[in-house]
Amino acid sequence: MISPREAVEQAIFIAVGAGSLTRDRAQVIVDDLVRRGQMTDEEGHITVDGLMARVRASGESQGIVGKIEGGLHGLLREMGIAQRDDIADVDQRIAELEHRIRLLEETSGAVPAPPGGHDAPAG
Repeated sequence: MISPREAVEQAIFIAVGAGSLTRDRAQVIVDDLVRRGQMTDEEGHITVDGLMARVRASGESQGIVGKIEGGLHGLLREMGIAQRDDIADVDQRIAELEHRIRLLEETSGAVPAPPGGHDAPAG
């Protein structure tokens, strides 16, 4: 059977996540439990130390998470779903093209397009 301290460790570990758990974050959570009388100072220190040992040991699991994320990104690409970086690249290219068009219009004396690069609707 698992001790109450181990149960608290597991709950914190699961709630916060191994990848994002820092000593400060763990300490804040444990300090709150100590303040509420749910564990002693000594139990709190042991809990934080235990959590940090688990985080260090989870380096392998972070590699697994990275592989999962990489697989997910690949799947999204295969499905043709644009990612944030793809959209930012397209936005940048559009802005550059709009700038080049304005420069060409200025040098040729043509009437510049309205801001935003879209022609006004015929009305």
